[in-house]
Amino acid sequence: MRITVLGSGSAYGVPMIFNTWGNADMSNPENCRTRASILLQDKGKSILIDCGPDFREQINKNNVKNIDAVLITHCHYDHIAGIPELPRATKLLNHSIEVYAARNTMQGLKENYGYLFAGQAEAEPDSKKIEWKTLPDCGSFTVCGLKMETALFPHHHIYSSAFRYKDFAYVTDWQEMPTQAKSMLQNLKLLLIECNNGYEKAANGHSDIDNIKKIIADVSPERTILTHISARVDDKALRKEFETAYDGMVLEI
Repeated sequence: MRITVLGSGSAYGVPMIFNTWGNADMSNPENCRTRASILLQDKGKSILIDCGPDFREQINKNNVKNIDAVLITHCHYDHIAGIPELPRATKLLNHSIEVYAARNTMQGLKENYGYLFAGQAEAEPDSKKIEWKTLPDCGSFTVCGLKMETALFPHHHIYSSAFRYKDFAYVTDWQEMPTQAKSMLQNLKLLLIECNNGYEKAANGHSDIDNIKKIIADVSPERTILTHISARVDDKALRKEFETAYDGMVLEI
């Protein structure tokens, strides 16, 4: 299994608009972060998790040659803004792409991108099909022949889907761990998890260092890497305690 961190940043990226770096040291290239997304590859299949506004840049920069399916964690802009590019992607790849989302997230996609559900011709002439698939809120599912698990985590006023494949789990945009998700995160070799707020406390639906320490104590993964890091956080400061993801990071399990 190969995991590429396409983007390791928060909703606004680092630097934010107007070249605003916040607490991040601009001289450190690992503080430069596009919106959070990963590519999971195994058994000849390529599964994209989240498709944000930096989708095209991330695909080109990491020389990605194929996408078989897309898993959407939740319906916030930084995780779905690249979806309108999928019809063109199917045309260039010459095959359909499956898009998976939990029921409430799928409803949000329909509200934002109804024309994509109405018909491909309007979105992109001669494109292949986008196959919309509804995920369970919690439990197992199969994507492109790969068996995975999912669970919903509270994220401000909505819920975000976390995913597990084999001994790897990806959790983004969360503020607390629900009981039903705890079993999904047991016995992991690698946990890639959001720490948007770093050492700061904020009532914004995201996690901080204290939440990370609680979840590690609960599920004891062999390796934990923090991602979805905002300009509130300097990478060097965070690395004093935890391993951090960066754009272009490649992980093998």
